[in-house]
Amino acid sequence: MIDSPHNTLLALNCGSSSIKFALFTPDFQRSFSGLVEAIGHGQTPKLKTSAGDNMEFGGPDQDHASVLPRLIDEIILPRAGTISGVGHRIVHGGERFNAPVRITPAIRQGIAELTPLAPGHQPHNLAGIDAATRALPGVPQVACFDTAFHSGIATVRREMPLPRSYARNGLIRYGFHGLSYEHVAANLPGLGFASGRVIACHLGNGCSICGMIDGVSRWTSMGFTPLDGLMMGQRPGRLDPGAVLWLIEQHGGDTAAVSKLFYHQSGLSGVSGLSGDMRTLLASDQPDAAFAVEMFVDRLVQEIGGAAAGLGGVDALIFSGGIGENAAPVRAMVLEKLEWLGFNLDGAANSAGEKRLTTGESERHAFIVEADEERIIAQEVAGLLD
Repeated sequence: MIDSPHNTLLALNCGSSSIKFALFTPDFQRSFSGLVEAIGHGQTPKLKTSAGDNMEFGGPDQDHASVLPRLIDEIILPRAGTISGVGHRIVHGGERFNAPVRITPAIRQGIAELTPLAPGHQPHNLAGIDAATRALPGVPQVACFDTAFHSGIATVRREMPLPRSYARNGLIRYGFHGLSYEHVAANLPGLGFASGRVIACHLGNGCSICGMIDGVSRWTSMGFTPLDGLMMGQRPGRLDPGAVLWLIEQHGGDTAAVSKLFYHQSGLSGVSGLSGDMRTLLASDQPDAAFAVEMFVDRLVQEIGGAAAGLGGVDALIFSGGIGENAAPVRAMVLEKLEWLGFNLDGAANSAGEKRLTTGESERHAFIVEADEERIIAQEVAGLLD
C-alpha cells in the first residue's frame, strides 16, 4: 500500500468491453494505471497494469458492474493513497451536458435518461459512478462527456435532412470520442499545427474521425449514436436507412435483435466471422479476415476524404487509439491510398511506430498521438475541485 502524502485523482474510463483506469498526482503525473479488457459477451476479462500485473480477472459471466467493485477495492485503492476526486468518461451528454459537471443524484439521473442514445456504453459509465460512490463515499465525482467537444459544430452539420421538429426534440448529430480528440488538440502545438486543418482518426474498438480547424471540432463522422460513421470492431458504421428497415423486416420487427446485430455482431467481427480485434485479423490467413481489413481501410479512406471536403482541405492527419497507434499495416494502407492528398509514407518510420509517419519531403504530414483520455478526465476533475 502507498502511504501517499498527496491527494490522488482517479480517472475511470468504461468502454463497451473494457475499463481503463489511472491514478494521477496533483501535477497530472500517472502514478498507476491499467486496463481490464474482454469484458462481457462470454469473454474472460484480462487485467494489465503499469505495475506488471497480467492476469485473468474474473469469469466469462462478468460484466462491468461486477468487475468494477473488485477492481477498485483490490487493485486501485491499495495503490491510491488519498483520493480527492474521481472522474468518469460519459459517452453521451445529449444537448444538456456540454461541459464537465459534478455528479449529484439529479445529474446521475440525467445521464441515465440518455441511455437509449448509447445503450452499449451508458450503462457501463453509470456502473462506474455507482461503484465509485460505494467505494469512496463523500469523494467528489465528475462526469466528463465525449459529446461535449463537438458541441460547437455548425447547426447545418448537426441537424439531419428531416423535418426540423425532430432536431428540436434532440435528433441531431452529437459526435463522440471527444475526450480523445481534446487530448489530440492539446498535442497539436507540439507538432506544429496549433492552427490549420487537422483530421484526427480515433481507431479502436470504436472508431471515428474528427475534423478540426485551429484545434476546434468542425466535422465528425459519428452522429446521433456511436453506431454512425466508420466501420468498427463490432459496429457497422454508416448504413443505408433502407437496409435498416429491411433488416427489421427480416427479423420480424424485432428491433432488439437488430440492435444486438448493430452493436455486437457487425463491423470487423461480423465481416470476418472471426474477431473484432484488428490484431487477430492481421495475424490471420483466412480470406474473410483480409477482406474485413480491406473494407475497414476503404471505409476509413472515404471518410477521411469527406472530412477533408468538410474542412476545405487538410494540413495534417493524426492516428490515435489502439488500432491507430499499433496497427502499422493499416496505417500504411491508408496513407498509400491518400498519396493523392500529398501524404508520402515513410515505411520505416511507420513500421517503427515513430511519431511522424511521413517523409521529410511529404507535402502533408501524418502523426501518431497516443490516446490519453484519462489525463483529460483528471484535468477536468481538478478544474472543478479548485
